[in-house]
Amino acid sequence: MMSSQRRLPLFPLNTVLFPQAAIPLQIFEERYKLMLEECLESDSRFGVTLIREGAEVGEPAVPHEVGTVARIIQVNRIEGDRFFVSAIGERRFRVIEITQHKPFISAQVELLDEFGEEPVPENLIIEATDRFGEYARYSVGTSGGWVSDTKVPTDPAHLSYHIAGKVKMDLSDRQLLLEQESAEQRLAAEIDMLKRNSRALRQQMAWQLLSRFSRQ
Repeated sequence: MMSSQRRLPLFPLNTVLFPQAAIPLQIFEERYKLMLEECLESDSRFGVTLIREGAEVGEPAVPHEVGTVARIIQVNRIEGDRFFVSAIGERRFRVIEITQHKPFISAQVELLDEFGEEPVPENLIIEATDRFGEYARYSVGTSGGWVSDTKVPTDPAHLSYHIAGKVKMDLSDRQLLLEQESAEQRLAAEIDMLKRNSRALRQQMAWQLLSRFSRQ
């Protein structure tokens, strides 16, 4: 895994952003307007981190150490001197040191890059793809729908982030996936999650069918 360092403004949020995923943000606090201005004057990048302690609004929150670099792709000024920002996740980072707390948090971070790392076993990629397809079918099925196939990326890192962004899970599980050190470790963890989630969805579908027939 390659890495490098840089200074990065941080935006602690009650969400986990994965590489390749889009994130919409509404900027209204003065501190984040200043952060937005600084980002646009440099390379349009900032860090999104899940909040460990604190809240999104008010005093600076304590961020988790691992987050994702977000690149701003569009900014629109809206009513009330607010800004609607569209950004996309690029790569993970690890906080080395918080260098600034006000008006917004900035940190020296280590950039992490998994693309092009050591080969991932083919059987792991196949199982993750199959398990995700099963999960997608059950997920759609609980709403009365049906899907025959799911298209997923073939690159292991891209696949791991695609699955992480699509599967319903709580924030702590999302953060655990983000913190996995390699695509292989992330895919292995996702396979376990997909098995559990598919089992629960299958049971939900069975209860739905039973309930439907019992009313006839």
